[in-house]
Amino acid sequence: MTSVELRRWVMIAGIALIALIIGADSYEAFADYRRVMADNQHLEVALSRAVTQQTAGMIEAVDVVLSSYVADDRGRQLLLAQIRRLPFVHSGLVTDGDGRVLASTQTEPPNETLHDLDVFTVPRAGGNVLYIDRPNEAGLGPRTFAVSRRIDSRDGAFAGVVVARIAFEYLATFYAQINVTPDTSIRLMRDDGVALAQYPAPPPRAQPSSQEGEIQVTERVDGYPITVIVSRASRDVLQPWIQEEESSAARTLSLSVLAFILLMALRSALNRQERIDLEKLRLEQELAGIQRVEALGFLAASVAHDFNNVLTAIIGYAELAKESAASAPAQENIDRLLAATERARLLVRRVLTFDPRRSVRYRPTSIGPIVLEVAEQVRATLPPAVEMSLHGLDQSVYTLGDPTEMYQVAMNLCSNAVHAMPKGGSLEMRLETLEIRESESPALGQLQPGRWARLSVIDTGTGLADEQALSIFEPFYTTRSSALGTGIGLTVVRNIILRMHGALDVSSRLGRGTRMAVYWPITEPPVSVPRLTGDVEPGAGETILVVDDERELVVLTEELLASLSYEPVGFSDARAALEAFSQDPQRFDAILTDERMQPLGGLEFAHLVHQLEPDLPIILMTGHRDAQIDSRAAAEGIVEILDKPVRVQTLREALSRELRRAEQEQA
Repeated sequence: MTSVELRRWVMIAGIALIALIIGADSYEAFADYRRVMADNQHLEVALSRAVTQQTAGMIEAVDVVLSSYVADDRGRQLLLAQIRRLPFVHSGLVTDGDGRVLASTQTEPPNETLHDLDVFTVPRAGGNVLYIDRPNEAGLGPRTFAVSRRIDSRDGAFAGVVVARIAFEYLATFYAQINVTPDTSIRLMRDDGVALAQYPAPPPRAQPSSQEGEIQVTERVDGYPITVIVSRASRDVLQPWIQEEESSAARTLSLSVLAFILLMALRSALNRQERIDLEKLRLEQELAGIQRVEALGFLAASVAHDFNNVLTAIIGYAELAKESAASAPAQENIDRLLAATERARLLVRRVLTFDPRRSVRYRPTSIGPIVLEVAEQVRATLPPAVEMSLHGLDQSVYTLGDPTEMYQVAMNLCSNAVHAMPKGGSLEMRLETLEIRESESPALGQLQPGRWARLSVIDTGTGLADEQALSIFEPFYTTRSSALGTGIGLTVVRNIILRMHGALDVSSRLGRGTRMAVYWPITEPPVSVPRLTGDVEPGAGETILVVDDERELVVLTEELLASLSYEPVGFSDARAALEAFSQDPQRFDAILTDERMQPLGGLEFAHLVHQLEPDLPIILMTGHRDAQIDSRAAAEGIVEILDKPVRVQTLREALSRELRRAEQEQA
């Protein structure tokens, strides 16, 4: 599973966990809500039944008393006595057919009459049923509501009404005793919606009707037009549930936030681990690349050393043969041989670009002449179907570099461009100067603000795909068949450009061609160009100590020195040479030694020699030169380093120069 898939599944699992926490809490809250509502429903039903039974008992008791009334004095006294025994009845009375009070359990106001009241008129107009009147208005005495029955004479004529007033106070006391929750409201209602009694008492001027947001249970009193309503405000019912759910919501929110934080932390850790893995992979690839370059550099250095020794022998004997050749054809053949060895020497230098430790001395070098030389050589070998054009090569632009390496860069780019046009096309070389104002990152290197020279090699060949453009600089990568290319040309270009702190950009399209642009930082031209040749004094019999661990090269060097009028003394063992030198240090005028020797190297040999004779000039020869050799040679007092293969002229100039300098210092 990739890191991206792992991150996605972690996010899905984390979101699912948070959703599960919220879902579980929501389900629990819903279950608690249903439980609270069910418990309240059971409570209200039980309470309403108890109130209904009690109310029915009271109304039935009053109805029985009122129904048993007999219209005479004794009957009135009996009625009043029975009414007084009922604790929930506030008072009772009897009227005649005109509504005048005939008897009462209380002293009634004089001339009181019920003639115009519903408690009288309704029974008078209706049948012999119990009538329940509206409650009396507040402020007109104790709060009561009246129930009345019609009184008929023996002949069936209307003879008055009997009335009993039921006290609110009794009902309130009873309701308070059976009400288990203080926020529950109990209302006794007529069928037409008139409230007979309510507990707790409503605020003044409040309407005792059902309100929104209430949970109520209704029970009808059998046989009578009244109903008991037990209600409770929803907010009161749900208040404990709300408080509990607020706590639960806070707990759930905390768990969700914690899960989210853990999820983000895990995601961050996975992202960090992915970055670490990517960085590790990058470093591993970079390390593998470095190891490949190191291995390739080590191989190049080893091959260069051995091959340069072979070239040294070939060039040396060729030059000796040229001096002794009498016929012109023989000399021409030897010149061809020397030209071939020069190409081999350049090939070795090309291979050495893979060694990051190689020693190269950069100096201000004019770009135009080098590119022009490359163009002339390329033009001479171009197929007829390829046209070549040059632009800007006549301008004087300098950069810090090595002419040979710059030559290799231009030649490799042109060679690749020509090979990319097997069916013909056009090749353009353009040299320009430009000012970089902001940092840029081309395919290779980094362009910093400043003045730059740009060499563009443009072809109309087959072009490159995007993935090829990223790989063409890798060692041994080539788009051509193995018979047509080795895949090291652009790797050499890359190594040289990066070493010169230059840059290279690639723009290409399949079937449309490629543009390679090399950027070199511009430097000031040299103040004075040193003379390449000068008067070289011939040898005058000076004794030169020659040390090399290859016997054939010792013999060759002795012959070369003898041809230059020097007296050579050669050794193939540095220890034997050191012993001979220690016996007579004044015998020798200079030392010519190889660097890589066993068991004693050239630098160690020079160190021991200078302990005996500090001013003796020592010239070091090496088949592979790197920066470490340069620094150590300077520390050991080496006067000059010659790169193998060494030409006779180079050897002549070096010996003449150093011997002359030694004489001047002694003088």
